[in-house]
Amino acid sequence: MGDFSLVRMEGWVYILSSSKLRLNHPRKRYLVLEGNRASSYKDKPTPGTPGAENPVRSGIIDPDTRVVDHGRETVHGRVFFTFSMHDSYAPEAKIRFGVPNAEHAAKWMESFRTAAERAQPPGTNKTFLPPAQGRRRLPNLPNLRRSGRRGSGLIRDVSGGSGDLLSRGESLQADMPTWTGAFLAKDASPDVVASSPWHIFGCKNGLRFFQETSDGEEGLLGKIRGGESPTLMAVGVVNASPASVFDTVMALGPSRAEWDFCFHQGRVIENVNGHMDIVHKQFHSKWLPWRMKPRDLVFQRYWRRDDDGSYVILYSSTKHEKCPPSKRFVRAWLQSGGYIISPLKGRNGDVKRCMVKHIMKVDWRDWKGFWRKSRNREMSLIMLERIAAIRELYKVKDKPLIPAKPELRKMNEDIYYDKPEPQVENANIASIRDRAPKQPTLQESESKFLMVADDEFFDAEEPTFWKRGEDPELMSSDEVEGSSMDEEEPEPRNHAPQQAVSKAATIVKRLQDLASAPKHPSFSRSHGSKGLTDEADVEFMKRESSLGTMTWEAAEPGTFLIRGKHYLRDNKKVKAGTPLMQLVAADWFKSNKREDHIAARDGCVIQKLFAKQKSAQKVAESYFVVINLQVPGTPSYSLVLYYMANKQLKDMPLLESFVRGDNHYRNSRFKLCPHVAKGSWIVKQSVGKSACLVGEALDITYYSSDNYLELDVDIGSSSVAKGVVNLVIGYVTKLVLEMAFLVQANTEEELPEKLLGTVRISNLDMQKAVFPPPES
Repeated sequence: MGDFSLVRMEGWVYILSSSKLRLNHPRKRYLVLEGNRASSYKDKPTPGTPGAENPVRSGIIDPDTRVVDHGRETVHGRVFFTFSMHDSYAPEAKIRFGVPNAEHAAKWMESFRTAAERAQPPGTNKTFLPPAQGRRRLPNLPNLRRSGRRGSGLIRDVSGGSGDLLSRGESLQADMPTWTGAFLAKDASPDVVASSPWHIFGCKNGLRFFQETSDGEEGLLGKIRGGESPTLMAVGVVNASPASVFDTVMALGPSRAEWDFCFHQGRVIENVNGHMDIVHKQFHSKWLPWRMKPRDLVFQRYWRRDDDGSYVILYSSTKHEKCPPSKRFVRAWLQSGGYIISPLKGRNGDVKRCMVKHIMKVDWRDWKGFWRKSRNREMSLIMLERIAAIRELYKVKDKPLIPAKPELRKMNEDIYYDKPEPQVENANIASIRDRAPKQPTLQESESKFLMVADDEFFDAEEPTFWKRGEDPELMSSDEVEGSSMDEEEPEPRNHAPQQAVSKAATIVKRLQDLASAPKHPSFSRSHGSKGLTDEADVEFMKRESSLGTMTWEAAEPGTFLIRGKHYLRDNKKVKAGTPLMQLVAADWFKSNKREDHIAARDGCVIQKLFAKQKSAQKVAESYFVVINLQVPGTPSYSLVLYYMANKQLKDMPLLESFVRGDNHYRNSRFKLCPHVAKGSWIVKQSVGKSACLVGEALDITYYSSDNYLELDVDIGSSSVAKGVVNLVIGYVTKLVLEMAFLVQANTEEELPEKLLGTVRISNLDMQKAVFPPPES
C-alpha cells in the first residue's frame, strides 16, 4: 500500500450549492486534500485549537470520482472558475467548487484526479461526495460487475456475460500497476509533425509581425481585390504571469481603457457555457482613418487552459438577435482571431514572463478598402499593436490589473500545493525513473518556439551534416524496435570542426523531409501481417459505407508522434509506424437523438459482412473496433469509423488487454491524437495537436461482442468539447482533419506504442449525412 501523505493541497474555496429557489449561494470553506482524503472546514484548522479535528465534511476520493471543468461563471457579481466532482455512477449528486483563479482551479482538478487514481486505504468506506438520492452505493464491488449502469461511459457487455471475460477482466485489473501515464511528466508539446504556416514580415515597437501563408483557395471577391487579406499575428513578451494577462484580456470593464486604445465599451450578450460566451464590442473612431465611421463586433469567444499553463482565447464573428446592427456603427466581420498566452520559465523554473500572440483576420467592411487591400491590413496591424500596450501596462504595475476583493486576495495567499509524486511499486521501474534525466526547463536564453512544431516560427541555419537514420526522434516505431538506441552516433564525414546542430535546425530538416515524403497512401493488407479478410470483403465494406470514399481514407501514420521504446527513460517520441488495424469503412449519420450501439444493427456494414460470410459458409475470423464519435446538436451527428485487425488478437497483447479490460482500464488507455491538415487558424487552435486520453475528458460507452468492440464517444458530455464543435462546425466543409487512435503504453514491456488506426476526413458535407439503420 502506498504512502497517502505525499499528495497534499489546501486552501480556501467556495462551495456553490443550489437552493430551493435555484440560486447559487457561495459558502466559503477551507479545503484540505491529503493523500486521497479530503476534508472541508469553516475556518482554517490550527493544531491544538478546539474544533480543528471536526471538519464539516470528510471522506475518501475513490477511483469512481470524476472531476469536470465548468470554466468561468459569474455568481452574485463575482467571477469564479468552477469545477465539480461526482460519482461516475450517480452524476446527479455532485459538489460544485469555485475559486477566483484559473491556476488554482487547474491545480485542484489535477490533485483530485491524482487522488482518484490512488488505491483506497483499507477500512475506509465513506466518500467525500454526497450520497446519491434513491440509489445505494456499492463501494467494494469491482468496476466490471457494475457494468450494466448507463450514463458514465462504463463497459456494457452484450456478449452474454461469459465467465471467461469476467475472469480475464479481473486478472487484468489485478496485474495492472498502481501507476499510470497520468503520473508521468506531462508533455504539452504537439504529437504531430507539420510545417509552419507563418513567416515574418516586420518588426515594430518590440513586436514581431507574421503572416499566414495562403492555401491558394480564394473566392470571387478575393480574386477581384487581388487576393483576400491574410491572417496576421503579432508576438511580444510581457513581464507578467499568463493568468494575470488572461484576466486582463478577458476584462470588458473600465479597466480595459488602461491599455486598449481601440476599445470604447463592451458587454457579454449571452453565456453559452463556462468556456464560451457571445460578446459585443464597440470601437471608437480615433484610431481609424479620417472620417471613417466607428466599428463594432459581435463574436463568440472561446477559451481554454492547456496542461503547460498556456491560455488560448479564440474569436469568431456571429449574429445574435439581442444585438442587431446599429446606425451609429458599421458591423465588421471577424473571420478568426484571438490570443495565445504561453508561460516562459526562468532558470529556476519560476514563471514571471509570458509570450503573447495576438492573431486576427477581419473584414472591416470599408468600401474604400475594396480597392485598397492594404487599408484593411493597416487597420488590423494597428489593433495587433495592443500587445505593446499590455507590455507597458505591466511595466508600471506590480500587481494584477483587476484588484481582487479582500477575501479573494486572502484565498490566493493561503493556497498551498504540493505536486504529487508518482507511486511505482516495481523497484526496477522506480530505479530507472530515478536515474532518468529530468526534462530540461526552458531557459531564458532558449527559444519558446522550439516546443511547437506547427504554429511556430524560427530562423535556423542549415545543418552541415544530417542523416535521417541517425536521429532516433525521426525514426518510426518499427525502425526503433530493430535498432540499438545505445549505440554511439557516428561522427561527421568532414573533419573540420563544426558546431552542434541546433534543435531548431533539426526541426526544420524534419519538416523538409516530411514535405518530400509521399502523402497519404492508401493502406492495404500488404502493410500488415496476414490478413483475416480478403480484398473482396474489404471492397464490399467500402461500397456499403454511407460516407463516400472520396471523403475518407487512412492518414499517413508518420505524421503522428508516439512513445518510443525508451520513453520511460528519455521521454522521447518517435514517428508512428504501420497501424495495427485497417480502416475499412466509414459512416456519416444524422438523427434527432444520440445513436448508440451502431455495430449491432442489421443495416450496419459489419453486420452485412457477417451475413455475407455466413451465406458463403465462411468463418468470420476478423475482429473490428468501431469508433462512434457522437456530435451533439439539432440534429445530432455520428461519425462512425470501422477498423479491422490485421492479426489475431492474441498476437497483439496491448490491444487484447484493451478489448478484454474493464471500464477503468479502457478509459485510462484509449488515446486520440488530432491534426488539422488543412483549415483556418482558429480551427487548428481549437482542435490542437496534442494527444489526450479520451476517457478522462468525455463519457465513453463500450459495447463488446465476439467479433467487435464499439466505443461510443459522447462529445456533448464536456463543455470544452462542445465549444470546440461550435467553432469547427462552420468550417467543416473546407476542413481536412486527420486523427490517430491508439492504446497508451505505460510499461517497458508495452513500449513502443502502436497506432490502432488513422483516418483522414476531407471536406465533410453536413447535407450528405444519412439516417442510421433502425435499431434491431
